[in-house]
Amino acid sequence: MKIRLLLTVIVLSGLLTACGFHLRGAGTDLDGAKVWLLSKTPNAEFERTLKQRLAYQGADVVTAAEDSKIQLAVVGYHTEKRTVARDSFGRASELELIFTLKYQLLTPNMVTEGEPETQTLTSRREFAYQRTLESGQVNEQKRLVDDMHQDVINRLLLQMATTLHLKPNS
Repeated sequence: MKIRLLLTVIVLSGLLTACGFHLRGAGTDLDGAKVWLLSKTPNAEFERTLKQRLAYQGADVVTAAEDSKIQLAVVGYHTEKRTVARDSFGRASELELIFTLKYQLLTPNMVTEGEPETQTLTSRREFAYQRTLESGQVNEQKRLVDDMHQDVINRLLLQMATTLHLKPNS
């Protein structure tokens, strides 16, 4: 009976790995990687959160590009607010927040003749907007923006970890 259970677990885990399944956030350990972070607004909330997460994941943020294993340039980011639905008076009743990050990643293995490719990560959140709860709506929007920052940073760190662990010629 124990052998049957063990074989079932092994087969299921093998199937999950074969289809490319990864737990969310898995693989983002940066193992002391030296990261050079270039940003136009280093004291902005997003960059502070990004630096904290880099440190938490084991990366060392260095001050010189030549000391780094990977270079991350934050080209720009913005949050956009769109009206998704309106009430019977034509006022916004449902909003969508969209956070977009534009960035460039470069490692010593990547040979470029010009500037590296600018990549984009986007995160979206929708919420019901109620005029009677306007003060709470501001707090909800702030919470959603912070959540979108975390989502984008998680995906960025995963991409950085994947880029660092790719072997040349593979």
